Amino acid sequence: MTDELMTIGRFAHLSGLTVHALRHYDDVGLLTPDVVDPASGYRRYRREQVRRARLILALRCLDLPIEEIRRVIDGGDADEVLTGHRRRLERQRDVLAERLGDVDRYLEEGITVSTPHTGVRPVQIKIAVDDAATAVEFYKAAFDMRYEVTRRAEDDDYSSFVFGEYGTDGFFLFHVVEHRSDTDRPGPSTFGLLVPDLDEYHARAVKAGGVEVVAPRDAVGMPRNSAVKDPSGNWIWLYQE
Repeated sequence: MTDELMTIGRFAHLSGLTVHALRHYDDVGLLTPDVVDPASGYRRYRREQVRRARLILALRCLDLPIEEIRRVIDGGDADEVLTGHRRRLERQRDVLAERLGDVDRYLEEGITVSTPHTGVRPVQIKIAVDDAATAVEFYKAAFDMRYEVTRRAEDDDYSSFVFGEYGTDGFFLFHVVEHRSDTDRPGPSTFGLLVPDLDEYHARAVKAGGVEVVAPRDAVGMPRNSAVKDPSGNWIWLYQE
């Protein structure tokens, strides 16, 4: 009968949820009993609630957070919720794949521990750009810089240009920062790059979208050099290696 009241144990058996889970979902207002005895505190459920309980179970098996389950079963945009959750799962997959790769490398090559550095040395620079995608393509085309993910978080990947390997003396990160809301966004920057062939890399930078500001020249007391501006106006001094 559809108006049959069931004990929490019977309801747990029909729904697949544990008694502990049912009590928790009652506490957070996700699945409340039809009746709660004011004296004993015993919970009673109606058979019509089994469908909602099984839907909750199915969504929890996907590791969907409770608040997002609430949005789905209370008539929210299920496609939007599930699409966002899929992106989170993909991120978790990528992080796990990277960790598995590290484990495989340790199994094959042995576990190595980098030697800690003494003192201080610069390891990163951030420059402001108008459009990150344009900046990335410019630096890749002009200078063959290696752009890759350097940090994985639950909400996003963070990428930068990478020099050397972490834990070695040559390690350095070069970030391009687009969003003006970032608290550490720099202003227009000036920095220098050592290049193996000044004339070649100067020409490549101009061809990739840079603007020449100082043509290749010989300078007294310093290496042959030149300067270009990137598409966002940052100055890049180039020095002959």
